[in-house]
Amino acid sequence: MYETDRTETPCPHNSLGVKMVGEAGTIASTAAVANAVLDALPPFGIFYLEIPLTPEKVWRAINHNS
Repeated sequence: MYETDRTETPCPHNSLGVKMVGEAGTIASTAAVANAVLDALPPFGIFYLEIPLTPEKVWRAINHNS
């Protein structure tokens, strides 16, 4: 048997009393995309790039190491 409950505590920092939860989905996505790009670049001799990974930065890195 499961007993469930919930506690509601309004946020005291804004007039609506809401707490933010939307950021959770966006925080990890930046790292996931950066890792995916860097996983694709070792055949070009690229093992590290600093974010932000702009298309121009990736293009220049590929052309510089080719």
